[in-house]
Amino acid sequence: MRLFRSVPVLCALVLAGCGYPGEPLPPALNRPNRVTDLAAVQRGDKIIAHFTLPSRTTEGLAVKGTPEIELRVGPMPQGEFRTPEWERASERIDNATLKIEKLFVSTEIPATKYYGRNVVLAVRVHGPHGRDVGWSNLELVNVAPALAKPEGLAAKDAPDAIQLEWHATAPEFRIFRKTAEDKDWAMIGTSKTTSYADTTIEFGKPYTYFVQAVEKRGEKYAESDLSAEITFTGTDRFAPAVPLGLTIVPGTRSIELVWERNSEKDLAEYRVYRDGRKISQGLASPAYSDRDVKPGTKYRYQISAVDTAGNESALTAAVEAAIP
Repeated sequence: MRLFRSVPVLCALVLAGCGYPGEPLPPALNRPNRVTDLAAVQRGDKIIAHFTLPSRTTEGLAVKGTPEIELRVGPMPQGEFRTPEWERASERIDNATLKIEKLFVSTEIPATKYYGRNVVLAVRVHGPHGRDVGWSNLELVNVAPALAKPEGLAAKDAPDAIQLEWHATAPEFRIFRKTAEDKDWAMIGTSKTTSYADTTIEFGKPYTYFVQAVEKRGEKYAESDLSAEITFTGTDRFAPAVPLGLTIVPGTRSIELVWERNSEKDLAEYRVYRDGRKISQGLASPAYSDRDVKPGTKYRYQISAVDTAGNESALTAAVEAAIP
């Protein structure tokens, strides 16, 4: 009898320790999240577009495999923008032209047939059953005849700089540089002319450059194709400027010399000449006290500046002085 009495108790304990099943969940829709970083720019005779594929669905599940990508480009409709009207007139980009690296997608779209028109690009990503959450952010591109690629890029030594020159016609140019230690290219400046002085260099170190023409169109810049790359190692062949403002102050037992400080960043020292002979070097400050003088004797002084490469400037004009 004890055995039969324990069975209901055991069943009650089992039921108390087990949860009842909840309401059944609806099947996952597996719709990839919306693309939010679509970007596009005209470069030469192409429109370059890129974006990041979503890695999660709207339910927070991982997107499996490579989903279907629908990238479209079409003319901007007249008047108020209406998505259905744009979609009907747009062209779907062949997925075979898309380059996919992990989740980063890029493509080049021929721009010639859109010259003189404003076009809108958008992308949406479809799930396994064609479901999606709508179009990405819209990208507007003002398409015009391609900017000419800069040609004949050349480099030469300049004072404290590498001087770049090229041939092209454009409102503005971007200058890019890379060293052996750099992983990526860096834009180091812009120019309104076909030349640029890179003053952020170290002589004796090789630098690689390319140049790109750009033009402001609406809120964006159209870009040319990239120029050919060149590598150049600068050599310091340029002496500092002649020191200015040499002033002589005779004392009772010395003749004091002072002058203005040079502005060159590679300045190493000053040298002092008396009657055509060097009497001092290695001066860091623009001043010198000549104590090896005799009363009543007239002396002629000149100064030069020397840089870290050993380039010496011309001498200042001679200034005469004597102590009583």
